[in-house]
Parts: sequence; C-alpha cells; structure tokens
Amino acid sequence: MVSAKLVHQIEDHWEQVGTRVIRLLRNSQHTPHIAAMPESEMTEACRRVLRNLGNWLVSSAESDIASHFERYGADRYRGGITLSESIRAMQLMKDATIGFIQDGGPLENSVELYAEEELENQLGRFFDLLVYHLAHGYETAAASPGQPAHALRQGA
Repeated sequence: MVSAKLVHQIEDHWEQVGTRVIRLLRNSQHTPHIAAMPESEMTEACRRVLRNLGNWLVSSAESDIASHFERYGADRYRGGITLSESIRAMQLMKDATIGFIQDGGPLENSVELYAEEELENQLGRFFDLLVYHLAHGYETAAASPGQPAHALRQGA
C-alpha cells in the first residue's frame, strides 16, 4: 500500500520538486531543448504530474494515464523535441521526486522505511508507464499523415 502521507508530501510540495526537476533539466547535457523552454512551461508540466500524484498512483486507470501522456508525447513531437530528450526529462522528474522523498529526514521505524520503499517502487512503475505512453503518443504523431512535421532538433 502506498503511503498517503508521503504522497501528500509530494503533492503539497510539488513546487519544490519542480524546482529540482528544472535544475536537473537545465544541468543535463541530454535535455538542451527542453532546458531552453520557458520556466513557466516546465513548471506547468511538473504541476500536472506531481500535484495530482495520488490520483495517478491510486485511482487512475491506465487508460487515463495513456490518454494524458500520449497527448503529451504528441505535443513534444509537434514541438520538435526528440523522443530521447522527452524520455530523459521524465526520468529526471522521477529522480527528483524520489530524491525529495529520500531527503525527507530520518525514518522513525521499519514501517516508515517500508512505506518509503513501496512508494519508490510505485513511482518507478508509474514513471515507466508514463514513459511508455509518452513514447507511444510521440510515435503515433510522427507516423500520422498530415501532422505538422517540424524539423526535429538535433544536437546542441
């Protein structure tokens, strides 16, 4: 069972996690085009995922996740962001989220340790699913006739 306390901590402090994500994106050599986006756009992407993390983890059907993140992947394609860069951005969001939980201070007992480990496992599965649907949406948009095909950005 996912720790509601830890999930609420992420949701309540999503801006702090988002700041970590943006810092990681800006410092990564693998995300130059996403890092160049306006901070408000990166912050909004973090908010959409992290502010409602509990819903995504607990009550969302895979079809809801698929719909949302396939659209996100298609938007990244239309925006000229490479698939690899889009995936790396999601990996960095996962790393920042798990890092936030791990930095939460000393755990008081084995139940808290178990809850943290279980949340980390759930986050790993969630972000894996998110990346799959992002890639599927990206590929679908790339293969669709009539999609505005912006020249994909290559290298820095």
